[in-house]
Amino acid sequence: MKRLAAFISIGSLALGNNLLAAEEEEHHLPHDHLALLVGVAYEEESDGHNEDGYVAGLEYIRQFNEHWGLGAAFEFNSFGGDTMKRQAVLAIPVSYFPAERWRLFAAPGIEFRDRREPDKAVLRVGAGYEFEIGRHMTFSPEFQIDFVSGGTKVYVFLLTLGYGF
Repeated sequence: MKRLAAFISIGSLALGNNLLAAEEEEHHLPHDHLALLVGVAYEEESDGHNEDGYVAGLEYIRQFNEHWGLGAAFEFNSFGGDTMKRQAVLAIPVSYFPAERWRLFAAPGIEFRDRREPDKAVLRVGAGYEFEIGRHMTFSPEFQIDFVSGGTKVYVFLLTLGYGF
């Protein structure tokens, strides 16, 4: 009887530890992440024309495992009356998480331009560091560079407020 009680006690402790570990893993590795993005952009065209503006948008990331995720991002540009030719960007980020809170990403996408110019292909590369705010909320500064067809580069600094679920 003592052996049965010891076996049940050890089994209960092991099961409890496994449940706590699963809860901690879920806390540190949300499978889904939705974030509000705000920031500034600096557009540098190949002809020497430069503009700056503001960025706001949404990003969704589905993290498949500890290191990889895939998502969608949509950003509006040129808030505040700036004359930046870029109006919006739709991108599909492929994210790599090399360490617990770091995120590196590359995102092919499309840049929507003002009506006088055709839309252009874009390749975005960037990095961010995530800070936890409570159990599900995150805050992250991010830096990204968009390489736009035709030689334009857009440098973007963002602050994100996210929710992991």
